[in-house]
Amino acid sequence: MHSDVAALLAVQDDDVAIHELEKQLAELAPRVSAMAAERDKALTALEQARHAAESEEKRRHEVAERVAQHRAVQEKNQSALNSVTSMREATAATAQLEQSKRMIDEDERELAQIGQRLVEANHLVDERERTAADLESAQSQARASLAADQQKLEAQLAEARRVRNEKARAVPRTLLTRYDRIRSRKRVRAVYPLRGQSCGHCDTMIPLQRRSVMSGTGATEICEGCGVMLYASE
Repeated sequence: MHSDVAALLAVQDDDVAIHELEKQLAELAPRVSAMAAERDKALTALEQARHAAESEEKRRHEVAERVAQHRAVQEKNQSALNSVTSMREATAATAQLEQSKRMIDEDERELAQIGQRLVEANHLVDERERTAADLESAQSQARASLAADQQKLEAQLAEARRVRNEKARAVPRTLLTRYDRIRSRKRVRAVYPLRGQSCGHCDTMIPLQRRSVMSGTGATEICEGCGVMLYASE
């Protein structure tokens, strides 16, 4: 095997290793995104529960104020009833008193309903706070583990690229340029040996004259079938 081809194959071996490291690094991103989405979902649910509880508390306060106002009116009507001097005034005061009593009864029923909903809303807030806290605790450990994996892979990738670039210096520029161009077509491997009379990648028959040149000079040829670089291994 020609020394240039041997040097190129060494570079390709490093590129394959680099590709695998890049693949492993890329696989971490969806996991990080999935955890972020899960956390955002839990926090959104918690925020919705808090908003619902706040709305019920606001409504409870409004109705309670209204009850207080109606009671004040009721007391005023009761005072008016106690001081009437005629049947007509008594009838009017009694009607107003009964109306304020009905309004108070309605508001107190609503207040009781709101109180029940508020208990349930606060219970849901507590439940979702625990869920969010548990999730954050679990994800904190997972994120730390992913961060450590990412740091390790990035360090390995940087070293692999450094070694690859060192080895690439031993490959003639024209040969390396051709190799890089073929690899840019999203190929993991760009260089294959002849397999008998055929391409070692796609089995396309290589003409005898081209095989003879490859065997005699150590030159590489491009497969007309699949476009990879071919070399004579013997």
